[in-house]
Amino acid sequence: MMDDDVNEGLKWRVWYGGDVQGLDSLLPDIVCLHSLRGKEARECSVTVMKDIQWTSFENAKKLVKKGFASGPEDFWLFAGYAGWGPSQLSGELDRKSWYMCATDSRTLLKELARQSKGIDPRDAGLPTWELLMSMIGRGDTADECSGSFDDLMLKEWSQANLVKFDYREAGLAKNPSFGGVDISAGTIDKVMEAAARASLSSDDDVKAGSILRGSAADRSPFLLKKTRAA
Repeated sequence: MMDDDVNEGLKWRVWYGGDVQGLDSLLPDIVCLHSLRGKEARECSVTVMKDIQWTSFENAKKLVKKGFASGPEDFWLFAGYAGWGPSQLSGELDRKSWYMCATDSRTLLKELARQSKGIDPRDAGLPTWELLMSMIGRGDTADECSGSFDDLMLKEWSQANLVKFDYREAGLAKNPSFGGVDISAGTIDKVMEAAARASLSSDDDVKAGSILRGSAADRSPFLLKKTRAA
């Protein structure tokens, strides 16, 4: 959650938008989307697609202050964005890194509204991805990937970067001008504990050349940061 320096007492929920000027940037870029139809809102916004517009965080706060917006609930804020250089996206499409499909603003707004009611950042957006894959007829592909090493690694990244614990800061809370959200550990820890028990119960002997640890992270075999083998 982010404090409002224009409207006293208000807090704004901020979502992870991408790694360009994102959560770990000294100056995160806050992208604001909304579907306000008033003249004042449209004059300080840029149309993205039908019924969805972009504006700056400063403009969003001013719209609330002047009464042209009800409050933070009228906006979706994202820290950072995904960006591509010349020909980069077309190259990724040629490599089949993306699934192309048609959409509309109603579908997007419905999904944003669903997530606004409460979503666990430790899930790393995977339930949303699986839902959208199912909607475009790719549910079988999503099922094949579910629970994979990549999924577990992504969940660990989310827990390390998007969740705030008492003993450390995470996400926008790394920047003293922003706030955080308190969420206790849960499902992913159970998965890790089960994996640890399974490895300890193995009858296989540890021999020369065996990899005992593939990560220098304090708590996770999935978060590959400063990787080393022992």
